[in-house]
Amino acid sequence: MRLGVVYSGDFGRRFVSNLAYPYLCPTFGACGINGCDYCKRHDYSSKIVYVRELSQDLGLYIEEPEKFVEPFECDVVVAINVHPDILVSLPEIGEFKAMIVPACNQNWCLPGLRKQLKEKCEEQGIEFSSPKPFCALTPEGKVISRFCNEFGVGRPEFRVEMNEKRIERIEVLRSDPCGSAFYVAKRMSGFIIDSLNEFWKEIHQHQCAYPCMASMDRDVELREAPFHLAGYIMVYQFSIAAGIDAEKFVPDHFKEIVCLGKSLI
Repeated sequence: MRLGVVYSGDFGRRFVSNLAYPYLCPTFGACGINGCDYCKRHDYSSKIVYVRELSQDLGLYIEEPEKFVEPFECDVVVAINVHPDILVSLPEIGEFKAMIVPACNQNWCLPGLRKQLKEKCEEQGIEFSSPKPFCALTPEGKVISRFCNEFGVGRPEFRVEMNEKRIERIEVLRSDPCGSAFYVAKRMSGFIIDSLNEFWKEIHQHQCAYPCMASMDRDVELREAPFHLAGYIMVYQFSIAAGIDAEKFVPDHFKEIVCLGKSLI
């Protein structure tokens, strides 16, 4: 599968680095240079066929988006924090089978623009997803499912081996797109679960320490910050892998997204 990435800002750099340059992970500030044991052993650089980093200061309107993004071909394009005039033009500029537009910050893809993009992609037979946040992405649709499986990204999944109350071994089956699942797995190894509240707190603290890059601003659709939803997703997914039902940890207004894996669209 061939991946294209068009982005601006730090989250896009983190996403590309997690997939293609996992050895840069220590520079993100979690384990640190001296604490890195290179637990990320993947390298998807050969599958990334197009990367375009854009300036975050392109003005209010763009008359000719094709001046900023040249024609490209891939199977899946991920567009992160892209100017709306360029974003809505990508289906005409590029050739691809699926388009993923994360909304870790609601300003990356407002509801009206998301609707417009979804309709345009459907007209052209392109699969479309706009997960909010990116780690809410579930394997839906033939092409996007293949993307999640081949690149090992989306809603995080783990395999956890327990010895009574002690976490003995953790394997990351699917990481969140920023890569923090590997850090959580590393730090939670050996944890003894005596208190569920302390267990959940520990998972979330490690996710934040990586750090989570979802927006901390209140989102009009979520009624909370995407940062909070990312935390609930990580805690719930890790808990399920450890054989613990964490549904009561999740607020009612997030249960469909977190517990049932439903998307906003």
